Amino acid sequence: MCGIIAYNGQDDAIPYLLEGIRNLEYRGYDSFGCAIDSKVGIIIKKDIGKVDDVINKYKIQDFSSSKAIFHTRWATHGGIKAENAHPMVDCTHRIAVAHNGIIENWAELKESLGAHRFVSDTDTEVLSHLIEEKLNDGADIQSAVKDAFNKIKGSSSFIVLDKQSDDLIAVKKGSPLVLGIAKNGNFLSSDVPSFVRHTNKVVYLSDSDMVVLGKKNYTITNLMNRDVNHDVSTVNFSYQQAEKGDYEHFMIKEIMEQPGLMKNLESADLKNVVRAAELVKHAKQVYLMGAGTSYHAAMLGAKVLRENGINAVAVQGQDLITYRKVISAEDVFILISQSGETADIINVLPLIYKNQKIGVINSEGSTLAKDVDVLIPIGAGLEKAVASTKSFTLSGVYLTFIGMFAAGRGEEAIRDLKLMNINMYNLLVPSVLSAIDKVAEKIKGLENVFFLGRDANYITALEGALKLKEVSYIHAEAIDAATFKHGPLALISDKVYAAAVVSEVTRNDMLYNLQEVKARGGNIIGISDKNENVFDMFIRTQNGGAFTFVMHAIILQLLAYKTAMLKGLDIDHPRNLAKTVTVL
Repeated sequence: MCGIIAYNGQDDAIPYLLEGIRNLEYRGYDSFGCAIDSKVGIIIKKDIGKVDDVINKYKIQDFSSSKAIFHTRWATHGGIKAENAHPMVDCTHRIAVAHNGIIENWAELKESLGAHRFVSDTDTEVLSHLIEEKLNDGADIQSAVKDAFNKIKGSSSFIVLDKQSDDLIAVKKGSPLVLGIAKNGNFLSSDVPSFVRHTNKVVYLSDSDMVVLGKKNYTITNLMNRDVNHDVSTVNFSYQQAEKGDYEHFMIKEIMEQPGLMKNLESADLKNVVRAAELVKHAKQVYLMGAGTSYHAAMLGAKVLRENGINAVAVQGQDLITYRKVISAEDVFILISQSGETADIINVLPLIYKNQKIGVINSEGSTLAKDVDVLIPIGAGLEKAVASTKSFTLSGVYLTFIGMFAAGRGEEAIRDLKLMNINMYNLLVPSVLSAIDKVAEKIKGLENVFFLGRDANYITALEGALKLKEVSYIHAEAIDAATFKHGPLALISDKVYAAAVVSEVTRNDMLYNLQEVKARGGNIIGISDKNENVFDMFIRTQNGGAFTFVMHAIILQLLAYKTAMLKGLDIDHPRNLAKTVTVL
């Protein structure tokens, strides 16, 4: 989704916001725009393209102001063109609005504002004119913003700059928005990393909160009169996590952070894992919900729970409605999300508001994190590459912990974690990296690649296929090797490559399936701890016990990354994708 950052204070806002918006570009990069308060009115600069390209075009760094809003867009309503870039202004150019989300009733609102001049195709522009309409009736800016909030439907957080006010006004509704409290001013942003260099003091806003942000102070009012917590929190990650360091891309940086994060788990506090294990152990049914990569983690978690005698199923958020007549009060839900703002899940929370909920979530102050009974923060830190890597593996480890602890196998889980970490030293050695390079060179020009696996390896294959699609734009399809002969085998020829994920548990059955592929001329890329005669190319992995999937996932992530590198693609910002999808 879109990224917003605003500052109001005693310092020059522009350097802060230039830095901040660059750290939010992973949220949307179709266009960039800004609204800058000045003595002559609001200065609007915006255009399509990457953030730095538009900044350089308009020399934004040469401006100075103590109050401004910056925005980077991921298009939902309206095409990718300059007129649709944010911020949006009213007819009189008194106010500017930057927005993240979807206004579901924008068409009828626009029709009701027929006397106003619209210049874009976006839903956002109705906000500026709704506020203008109320101001024309004599309302003050806070009342006008509140009135607009009451009229819009959907998940829509927005920030308003009024040239006649010293304050910025913001409302959180569904989409993420957080307040940062600094020494000489305050920030409003879609995500903490955008301002963490300048303050680690934050207030995680709740839905329906309206913030009046002055140069020195702020006030928060909940427009639905809800009793919510506005305590100041201290975030626990550093600005260095928002930097690439010596790496060329964030994706490779985040892949290579995984061994260290896995090692850290050996000393992690697992008290909430124990609490979660108790909940699922006594549940009638456990539902695990996630979207995209998090859905693959949900599939993995459901499999582990079933293997440990617990009735569990993985469900995509939008599909939960089909279960509404069978959900019981004794059912437990595990919500899995990197951002904690996944709209597909948030939208169905009313169906399960009475049920016990466990959150396996990376963002502790997020919407989903606030809604669960037991929160397990996975501790992946900042993920800026759009293609998620470390969140998948860490979520999978914690879900495996829950399943094994619930079955009284906690000590075994800890032993396997230590085994994985010992063997991790042999995973990313030069010979393995060279093998990945050779495979990437072979597949970079292909239009299609199959990923095959059985049991847990099929789930890892799904994630590997998704990564290759996301960053290299090669069509990749993961298929359970046990079902490959039921149709897909017809696609095999000497021009087809299949990446096969093989481990000890299913080795014999898997090799039999691969012989069927080989007999029809297919080319097999073996991803395994042992080389096999059936492999045409081979990438060695390592045994990690219950966590072997982590080893496989890292290899597949590197393969996707290396392939995209060879194709010269924008790896951290794949076309048409955004990091946090907060719209349905």
